[in-house]
Formats: sequence, C-alpha cells, structure tokens
Amino acid sequence: MIFWNTENSIEPKKNFHAEIQEYYFGISNNRIPTELLTEIIEKVTDKIYADYKRFWKQYPKSRKRYSKLKLEDLEHDFVYFLITEFIQKSELNEYRKFSKVLLKMNDEEFDKYEERKYWYENK
Repeated sequence: MIFWNTENSIEPKKNFHAEIQEYYFGISNNRIPTELLTEIIEKVTDKIYADYKRFWKQYPKSRKRYSKLKLEDLEHDFVYFLITEFIQKSELNEYRKFSKVLLKMNDEEFDKYEERKYWYENK
C-alpha cells in the first residue's frame, strides 16, 4: 500500500486504479471476461479520477474528502450508467448478465435500475 499526503494533493491515479481493479475483480469473481472487465476498470478509473480532480479544485473545503477514493462512490448511478452503456455497446448478448454482476443486482433490482436510467435519459 502506498501512503499519500492527502492534505496537499489528490492521491495518484494508479492508487485509484488499483483499488477500483481490486473492487471489480472481487465482484466479478471470474464471471466477466477479463478483457471486458479491464476496459470497464479503465473507463471507471478515468471518470472517477477526473471527477475527484475537478471536485478537489471546485470544493476547497472538501479537499480531504476528494483526495482519496471512497469505494462507495463506485455505487453511484452515474458510474452504473457508464458501465451498463459500455457493456451494452461491447457485449450485447450478455449485457444484462454482466451488468447485474457488476452492479450487484438481481433481476428485479436491475429492472428498477433500467427504469431509473430510462427516466433520467428521457426527462
């Protein structure tokens, strides 16, 4: 583990990547093709890190909060949208199956998620 002084800057992107990778490989438990999962991890890391950098600058009083990844941020609808859209474009036949694994949802929960996503995209 790499320790980082979070008072003066944001943690390095490689730290974010390592935590995100561990998180998703743990969730997937070999049920998602490695190549697809690696691409998803790259996309999520890029998005989360860019958001944290922006928030770190935008909200000076909250710098400590945005200096180190909080895994709970990976369970945000916008991250879910990113993942499901990427899977849908990459693996149409397995879209639902792979999405449910990474979002940790059953059929009913995933149906509700898709309704929220549809509502958000069409409001």
